Amino acid sequence: MEAPKKRKRRPSTEMTLQLDVAATTAARPRAAEPKVASLVVIGGLDVGETIPIREEGATVLGRDPECDGAIRDDGISRRHARIVRAQSGAFVLEDLESTNGVFVNGARVVSRALAEGDKILLGRHTILKFVLQDALDVQFQRRMYESSVRDALTSAFNRRHFDDRIAAELSYAKRHGATVTLAMLDLDHFKRINDTWGHPAGDQVLVAAARAMLDTLRQEDLLARYGGEEFAVIARGITPIGGLALGERLRAQVERMRILAPSGERIPVTVSAGVCTVPGGVEVAPAELVRRADENLYRAKDAGRNRVVASEFGIG
Repeated sequence: MEAPKKRKRRPSTEMTLQLDVAATTAARPRAAEPKVASLVVIGGLDVGETIPIREEGATVLGRDPECDGAIRDDGISRRHARIVRAQSGAFVLEDLESTNGVFVNGARVVSRALAEGDKILLGRHTILKFVLQDALDVQFQRRMYESSVRDALTSAFNRRHFDDRIAAELSYAKRHGATVTLAMLDLDHFKRINDTWGHPAGDQVLVAAARAMLDTLRQEDLLARYGGEEFAVIARGITPIGGLALGERLRAQVERMRILAPSGERIPVTVSAGVCTVPGGVEVAPAELVRRADENLYRAKDAGRNRVVASEFGIG
């Protein structure tokens, strides 16, 4: 009698079981978490940004950088509106005698209790949506916004956000008589760094340079990765002499960096900068200001690199 054939052993299902358990765990509803009130920007320059609302005290919205929700919109007053928590638990939006008013779902209001999903118009372009979210949703919203405006490698702002911001800053400056300074900075001999120590070392240099520049900037200044090894800085309210000083601080900060190659030797890093300051009230197109700052950058490189060339728009 022929012996029965052995059945082929089926592949282990251990991995499948692990995945099923993980999927089941993920599908379990999370324990109820307290809702956090916030405003999500759905129209304007900072679409996707989240403004948290205080549980106690007032959350002030306005153009002033000191506001809890500082909004870049020329049509918004310095202190435009506020949100307070009433004894009933409702969040109440109040107009702070703003010039252009506060609108909720299309109707102008002086004081109004907010409901989930209400849309608030402030100024000319800014639309905020009132939401109640748990902490995980708020964290997710913040990460989504950051990924849309930040450079993935250096965490500086990206080129798209720079283009939006420079246009807004120049519009603001013309309207309010403020100065705007643009610095274009380029890492010297960056290709040599990549060729000598490899692209991972080049990435390390870019990250370190961005961090070094951020350390010397004010909170209201903007650092963007303009492209490749080139960065841009927008600064409001400083003089042409102050613009030159800003460029020198950035240059010196990068030169002082100590970055070591895998071999242990120091990678020398320097930066050249071209700076241009627009006087208050002067109208200039963003592309023209970038061109002027770039011209100064080329002059700095032609003069030997690791230096700053600065000028005032319309002079020199």
